[in-house]
Amino acid sequence: MKPVLEGWRKFIKEHTEPLEVDDEGYVTLYHIGAQDLEELDPDLAARSRRNYSKAEFRTWDRPRVFFFTRPGQEDPGVGRLQGTPYAAKIKLDKLYPVNRDPLKLSYPEMREKFREITGLHSYHPRENNVYERVATLAEKLYNYEGFIYPHGDEVIVTIWKKTPVTRIDKFYGG
Repeated sequence: MKPVLEGWRKFIKEHTEPLEVDDEGYVTLYHIGAQDLEELDPDLAARSRRNYSKAEFRTWDRPRVFFFTRPGQEDPGVGRLQGTPYAAKIKLDKLYPVNRDPLKLSYPEMREKFREITGLHSYHPRENNVYERVATLAEKLYNYEGFIYPHGDEVIVTIWKKTPVTRIDKFYGG
């Protein structure tokens, strides 16, 4: 069992820490979407989600927008996405490495803090969704705006705040 855990820890470290960060602490993220966007609005994305994101929303229904972390990246279940390519810059310190969970926000002892912040009674279904609990705590306690997490053999980012974007010429080579 130990080699499996060591392999998983190595994967998480390799896929969440070495994102390309510029001199000002920003990472460039990529999104494939509709034409003529100036910002990505998670509420709008949740209402008009595409087939490739429906499964993601079944497991966790918080409105959010998905981003790739490198040009040319494909969705492991769908492959290349169709649409207009965009880039966004966000401070790396606004993205919580959810699978590493360095602040231990997923730990059972944080349930009470979640209840206090949300005003929910104990054993509410939302507290049992660890992603929602961690997102709420990360956002309210530490001002995070999204997660970095493994997705297949890659890493993606999901952001739950409106994010300005700039159209780019191409995302997939060729």
